[in-house]
Order: sequence, then structure tokens, then C-alpha cells
Amino acid sequence: MNKWLLVAPVLAASFSVQADLMISGVVDGPLPNGLPKAVEIYVTSDITDLSVYGVGSANNGGGSDGQEFTFPAESVTAGSYIYVASDTAGFEAFFGPMDNFHESGSMSINGDDAIELFKNGAVIDVYGDINVDGTGEVWDHLDGWAYRNTNAEPNLGVFDASDWTYSGTNALDGETTNASAAAPMPIATFTTTFTTIDDGEGPTEPPPSISLGSCYEPATLISAVQGSGDEVAISGQVVVEGIVTGFNDDGFFVQEEYSDSDGNDATSEGIFIFGTPSAGIVAGSVVRVLGTTGEYYDNSQISAETMLDCGPAAEVPYPVTIPMPFSGVLDLESVEGMLAEVTDATIYTLDNFTRYGEINVSDGLKWTPSDVAVPLSPEFYEAEANADANILLIADDSGSQYPSTINYYSTPEFDGLNYANAPRVGDTVTASGPVFYSFGDYRILPTKDAFAVTSKREALPEVSGGDVTIASFNVLNYFNGEPLSDGTVTFDYDANRGADSAEEFELQQARIVEALIAIDADVVGLIEIENDGFKRGSAIHQLVNELNKAVGKRVYSYARNHNPAVTGTDAISNAIIYKHRQVAKLGQMRGIELPTQDNNGDTVAMRNALVQRFVHKRTGDTFAVVVNHFKSKGSQCFEDQNSPSELDSIQGSCNALRVSASVALGKALNKMWLPKKVLILGDLNAYSQEDPIAVLTDYSPQERGYTITTAVNTEMNDGESVPVKRGFGYKAVKEEFEPNGFSYFFYGSDQVGSLDHILASPAAMRSVVDFGHWNINALELYQTQYDQALTYYNGELGDQIDFTGVGPFRSSDHDPVIISLDMKKPWYWHKRH
Repeated sequence: MNKWLLVAPVLAASFSVQADLMISGVVDGPLPNGLPKAVEIYVTSDITDLSVYGVGSANNGGGSDGQEFTFPAESVTAGSYIYVASDTAGFEAFFGPMDNFHESGSMSINGDDAIELFKNGAVIDVYGDINVDGTGEVWDHLDGWAYRNTNAEPNLGVFDASDWTYSGTNALDGETTNASAAAPMPIATFTTTFTTIDDGEGPTEPPPSISLGSCYEPATLISAVQGSGDEVAISGQVVVEGIVTGFNDDGFFVQEEYSDSDGNDATSEGIFIFGTPSAGIVAGSVVRVLGTTGEYYDNSQISAETMLDCGPAAEVPYPVTIPMPFSGVLDLESVEGMLAEVTDATIYTLDNFTRYGEINVSDGLKWTPSDVAVPLSPEFYEAEANADANILLIADDSGSQYPSTINYYSTPEFDGLNYANAPRVGDTVTASGPVFYSFGDYRILPTKDAFAVTSKREALPEVSGGDVTIASFNVLNYFNGEPLSDGTVTFDYDANRGADSAEEFELQQARIVEALIAIDADVVGLIEIENDGFKRGSAIHQLVNELNKAVGKRVYSYARNHNPAVTGTDAISNAIIYKHRQVAKLGQMRGIELPTQDNNGDTVAMRNALVQRFVHKRTGDTFAVVVNHFKSKGSQCFEDQNSPSELDSIQGSCNALRVSASVALGKALNKMWLPKKVLILGDLNAYSQEDPIAVLTDYSPQERGYTITTAVNTEMNDGESVPVKRGFGYKAVKEEFEPNGFSYFFYGSDQVGSLDHILASPAAMRSVVDFGHWNINALELYQTQYDQALTYYNGELGDQIDFTGVGPFRSSDHDPVIISLDMKKPWYWHKRH
């Protein structure tokens, strides 16, 4: 079809904007749960289609959340009132039933929150300041109301507090109805003679209108509307005609027929139509739309006023390919609104998958800079820059929060979403659909038949066996409860950091046992297990019993010491389990107390390191494992509160105290009588290139480019911070065997890295056969974790999404790290055996 420009001219003179609705009152009520929470809206002119209007809230000064509720397509008359409330029963209990009433969660607001009124996606009126927390402001109406003064005018988003009368905060406290209140809200009393908002230049003639016309008559090219810039190139009314390529919750997408393309790669051939499609319009239909162009949070759109269904398209639009990486190759603004596809993109975060149905993809995983490069090095800054590069979202088109299903998600194994087929960080995605810009990111909105995910789950660890296999496994606060006098077990006790109920514990334990069976290591260092001794009923005793029951015989034992103080005083501890038919303990398990810090009267501490010597029964060779859990980055130390350096900030809270722990650990091990083969393992809470790892391995100030120093206010060096002169010479096994391995995903940055390590003495390093991370936890969807699954995604509770399955996946938040060693018979073994 042939098209040319058909638009309503935009007059250079000033013009007036019709405002058919305005906010006339707000209330934050006194009934239970703060009900009613509502807004009253006054109708200034007759409206035939209310669906071009909507409301939204801005909470606690956090800025606009956009239009959260759209009115239905119905008519209202001038002089009437519309009410939107968070809860029908609460509103009617306080005010009584009202005409033109609507219930919406968007009004779940408090007296310090602002409210916006929208027309065609643009703000036409606002109560309060969207960027200011209203607490203490003149417009704060906590447990009270605010009502607009007679003849006040809409404000186009610029709030004028003098236009309102306020009850004052807490004015409705103790009241049960508005009619009986001492200071009642003057509901349904606002009136105004206002009809337009003028720009101050005086009245002018309105721009001439244009008609929709008939199908296949001349129309404006979509590429002309989009232009080559970031915003629409044509303002005002236009008529466009194109092929429907997809839908969103509040509109649909149209794309120019290929035969009408302008041939310019810088201009998009598609655009979003804001409005409800006419009955019968489906993907592949040709639709003709009359509407007004504009930008809604930087997404170009046409707000539809009327439209025609022109039947099935003769042409099939083909998606444009978005390459990965696309930076420097394709400007996504040039394909905004168009049908596009991405293939084999890598999921790098799932933070908003269950909340908004969003999958974030890029050209690869995002790495913690200090895991891949020494802090402050050129490689470090390169990794930092990559964090925000080549980002694209795959999104649900429902527009809802916490949807009951993700409408595009399906796999060959299951049409829907469950524990077995949930997406993972690192999986690859292929998807096609219209491109939409929202909340700072471009996104593709696919349907099920245009989406595929390829899982990279490993059913078993891929580590070649040696004579002995050793693993490190953080078990995410394994607490088995506290027995009561009546024989039951409670999970409600102060020390508990794990499961909140027996049901949660059973699922957590079942997954940990499955993971340990699959790891099948001869020795496992466990991190984050309840520190309640070694006796029957203790956490370590129960875990080993459950493990032996699952394998059908007594295979595993656990290391212990007659003195329970060896594990320290923290609520969690480390532990060591082993296969007693493969290896035998040499002596009791010993503990190494690591330094504490006085932080202005508060003691900052960490768990004791645990040391156990073993002999390999078949060869007689000996080795030792040292299990650690260094201070986390989650709470602050003295350095973090007293002018932290850039190096401190890069490496997270308590970096200096972890350096002190590395020094104390290295010195203590040097003093112990240990075999030559020593493995330091566990959750060191330091990424691969950070200072604590450098101190235990190959650090020298000259090669590193700066001097590492210990923490102040510890038991070491009379509480002084001192420079570390050299490393202790252990080898980071990962660097040789799996340099791209990782054990943790941090949701705060959406980056992967290794917090869990195995460091080998030179003799142990020479015996290494293989090494690897088994990525069963870090990359898994957080909502599959036992506590999240049972609470929010539980099929037995009627949820359509069920994440309560049992398997090794998301048995913890850290991945196990596994190493295999060759054992050699010592010279004396040959003589004695």
C-alpha cells in the first residue's frame, strides 16, 4: 500500500489543553489497616471513553511509579465524581456506597504518598510532590484528608499546596464513619468553573482535527513518526496503518509493511499503540489507528482515539536480529516498537523474574571485578565497565506484579514453570517479539511459541576422580531445631538462623542430602551448620544419620573433639564429614581461633577454622583439611566506619579483618605438625583477586602494586595495623584448573564470583587430578529456595507455580567446590605393608 504523511499540523502559537478530570480529594482513613485509602476525582466535562485516563501513586518520595490503574471504557458526565479506593468494604464502611466506584491496589497509600492522574499516559494533575516523602509536609494527611478548594485548576503535575484544605494529621483517629466524624471530609462538594488550562500566551484556535479515513487510504509512515532521534519526530494527531505484531497489558504494537519501509536503519518501522484493541484484532491483522503521538517514560507511542480492523495482512513481518553483543553495532532505539529477535543470549540475572516476569540477558555473565582482576588494575576497571553493557530484557506482557504464571515461559519438559524447569543464571535464551522501552531498559515481549531457554544444569559434578575426593559445601544455616520436654522439636528459638518450621527443615535437609550424595566426596568441609556440639541430636549428628539412611548403609562419619569449645561460640560453625572406609582420622579435630575486632565497643568475630588430619587407607598417604568461614561483607568493621579507603570499599566490609584472619591462619598452620599435603578450604568471603586470598597465596607488594595491611583493634600486633610482607605460598587451585569457575551470585550487583575456595600447599598442588565448581545453587532462581518455595510457590497451597520439588538444586546459596588428589604410598608404608 502507498502511504504519505498525513498529520494534524502543530501550530507555532500557544494552545490550550483540555482537562476533563481533576483530583478533588484524598483520604487516609482510621479503620483497621488504615482504611479507607482513596482518591476522589471530579469530572469537569462529559467523557465518552474513560479508558484513556488512569491513576498511580508515588510512595515515600520515590518518584513516579507511572500509571498503575486504568479506568474501564465507560462514559461519565460533567459534575460527577469518581472514587478509586484500595478496598471496597473499607470505603463503604466509612463513606457508604458511591456511584462511579473502582477498587485498585494502586491506592494502597499512606498520608505521606503522592497521587498522579494521567491522560493518554501523560500527567494532568497531581496531589503532593512525587519526589518528596510527605511526612511532616503541609500536604501530609496521615489518618486524615485533604480537599481541593472550589474553582482550583488542574496543575499538570506541579503541585500547589495553597489549592487545598487539610484536616491535619490524625484528625480522623478513632472515628468510625465520615458522617459522625468531628472533622468530616467534605466529600462530593468540590465544584469548578474551569474548563481548560492555558499556557499564559492567551487563547488561540485549537489545531484542526483529522479523520481516520478508510483502510488502505494514505496514512503517515510509522518511520516518519519515530524519526531517527530518541523521541517522536511528529507531534499531534496522526493516522498510521500497519501489521499487529504483539500485545501489552495496555495496548499493542504495529509495524509498517516491508513494502512501505523507508530503508533507513536509523528509523524504527514499529510503534506502540496505547489503548484497547478493537474486537477481532489479532497478531497479523492490519489495523488503522488515529491517535496522538507522544513519549511515555521515553517509550514512543500513539495514544489511540479510534481504529479500524482492516483484516489479515498480506505480508508477514520478519524480526530484525539483535546481536549479542550489540553495543557499537545496533542502537536499540532504532528498533523500538519493531518485531525483533535475540538468539543464544545469556541470562545474567533473574532478580525480577517472579515479580515482573523479566529475564535479563546479555552477551555473557557479569563478573565481580575483584574476582577477575586485582583491585585498581586496568583489568578491574574494564570488568566494572562491562557490568552495564549489552543489557536486554525478556518480559511478560501482563504488566502485573507477582503474576500467577509467566505467560511466555514454557519448556519442552513442562508447559509452565516448576522446580525442574525453572530458568537459571547462565542459561541461554532465544526470543522474539516487539521491542518496548520501560524503566530504563529495552525489552522484548515474546509469546510462548517465540521463546526458548536452554538449561545448563549439570546432573552430576564433572570432576575426574583421583584416589581421594574432597569438597567444600556451605549448607546455608542448617539448624535442626531445639527438642522440647514433650518430645517435639521447635524451630522458634533465639539461636536459630535456619528453617522456621519442621516443613521448611525437611525440604532443606532433603536437598542437602541429595547434593552430598551426588558430590560423593571422601571428605567434605561443611560451612554454616548449627554449632550445638557433636552428641546425638546435634545438627552434625542428624545430617550424617540422614545421609547414611539415604545411601542405605553407614558410609559417613564426622570429625569431632571431646572439647566442644573447639568450634567456637558463634551460633554457626564449620564441620567435617568423611567416608570412614576410605580415610581414617589422625587425632582429634582441632580449632584455630581467628582474630576479633573491637569496633567502638562492639566485638566483630568470625568462626573458628577447623583442622583435621587424615590418612588414606589404601595407600597410607596423609593429608589435612582446614575448613574456614571468614567474616562476611554484610556488616561493617572499624575501617568501614572510619574513612575507608578505595581498596576497602571495592573489597567490601571487613576486608582488613579478613586479611588479619589470613595472616593468623597462615601462621597457625605453620606452627602445627601437619602432613605436607594441606588444603585450606571453605567460604573465605573474599573474591579470587582480593587481599585475603593474595595473602594466603603468592602476594608480594611489588607485584600487586600496593601494600596490603591488617586490621586495627585486634589481638594481633598490639592492636595496630601492620603491612603484610609476603604471602604464605598456598596455591589457588582454581587458577590452574578452572579459572572461569565461580561459586556465588550476588543479587546486589547481579554478578558472579568465587567466595568459596580450595587453596593447596605445594605438595598437595602437585597431587591434584582435577578441580571444579558444581553450579547447583548460585545460579538457581532464588524463589526455588526451600523457605521461599514453601511460602509463595507451593502447589499444595493452590499456587500455579510450584518450586517445592526435591533435588540438589538450590540446596544452598553457595556452590560446592570439589577437588580430587592422587595419593602416594610413603616409603615406610611399603616396609610395613
